[in-house]
Amino acid sequence: MKYLLKNLGILMIIAAVVVLAIYAVNNYIDNIYLIVSLLLIIAGIAAHIIFNKKVEE
Repeated sequence: MKYLLKNLGILMIIAAVVVLAIYAVNNYIDNIYLIVSLLLIIAGIAAHIIFNKKVEE
């Protein structure tokens, strides 16, 4: 469980990259994909910083 928490931020950033790739490939007009990926990147960076300081192995 600690391993998953330590890598949760990285997984969120990877999910944001996948959302951006889907947006780029399919040429969607909606900006919701960009908003979701932005929120995932911000939350992923914050989670990575917070969980790596708090979780001890």
